[in-house]
Amino acid sequence: MKALFFICIALLAYTYAGYALLLFLLRPLATRLRKPVRSDDAFLPPVSVVCALHNEEAHVERLVAAFANSRYPRDKLEVLLADDCSTDRTRALIREAQQRHPFIKLVPFDDNIGKTAVVNALVPTAQAELIAFCDANTFYEPDALARMTRHFADPRVGTVCGRLLLRSRTGVNTDDQYWAYESAVKRLEGDFGVVLGANGGIYMLRKRLFTPLRPDVIQIDDFIWPVLAQSRGFIGVYDPHAVAREEAAPFVEAEFRRKIRIGTGAYRALRDLWRILPPAGGMLGFCYVSHKVIRWLAPFLLLLLLAANSRLLPQAALYGVLLALQGGFYGLALCGPLFSRQRAEWAKFLRFPYYFVGSNTALLIGLYRCVTGRQSSTWSSSAHRGQQATSDSQ
Repeated sequence: MKALFFICIALLAYTYAGYALLLFLLRPLATRLRKPVRSDDAFLPPVSVVCALHNEEAHVERLVAAFANSRYPRDKLEVLLADDCSTDRTRALIREAQQRHPFIKLVPFDDNIGKTAVVNALVPTAQAELIAFCDANTFYEPDALARMTRHFADPRVGTVCGRLLLRSRTGVNTDDQYWAYESAVKRLEGDFGVVLGANGGIYMLRKRLFTPLRPDVIQIDDFIWPVLAQSRGFIGVYDPHAVAREEAAPFVEAEFRRKIRIGTGAYRALRDLWRILPPAGGMLGFCYVSHKVIRWLAPFLLLLLLAANSRLLPQAALYGVLLALQGGFYGLALCGPLFSRQRAEWAKFLRFPYYFVGSNTALLIGLYRCVTGRQSSTWSSSAHRGQQATSDSQ
């Protein structure tokens, strides 16, 4: 029982903190041994932007404006906006945008087939070799495309991930601390030539590395597509200067359904990406297990830790202290709704247990839906951050 207790603690501490520390300590060695990526600011090849939309009338005009303000050469830019059978004015607004901006192209779908199926159909029609992925509520900065394409001057580069800045209209960013930490880890992984999952709203991929995914199940495509490209021997680059902005969830509860959907796709990825597990996966496999696989197992580790701690309670006072700390942490999580919408700085720290426990609970529900097939593969705008889903199929 002691062995189980300390193994759980070690794995949790490693995946949430020790892994990042290890990358930081090894970073100078990686910088010295790895051949640096050759970037060229003058490298501006044709780019096709791919974006699937469903009932996005609230975002279409700002999305179009972001690309209209892009400093990327117009004759080398194609923006494919696919309307996945919207029931609002999304399609009409895209048609209006086409009249003003010739680089905008509407691709209509008359059946709601889901994001993955739309992108599967869209990418082969793109004219450019470089595909930029964008979400309807993600808005590129004017220089973002050029900052990503410059890295593709090196033929070893297969995927480039930009930096996503989250801002909430309410001033309450539910995952600001977590997001800042994750961005720092992405930067460290980038020093090793690994992009372990892109920011879904801003990343770029060589078209020839694109692999269609099964459209009938939940997929975390912004994770799988970059990882598959790197599994073929290509380098992943994280560029924090290629920036896009997205609205964050206004409170923790609004983020919960999106987390469940991600959890469903995460456990699906475990089955689909077993070939990159160590040792065959090399550095990519090491990062995959350290950063993702152990975290996806965290709900079970937390439950085992609590059970083992309870069994060990009579053996030493230390176990009583540790159990009390766990109880206090979960107690704060239960109190989370009381301050989940508070804007004060102190609320950020009190929200952390609520966010952490909620995220791991969502993973458990995601596993259930992955195993039982209870989650539909169709999607809607409510799957975004900042918008609360209203049904299980969203």
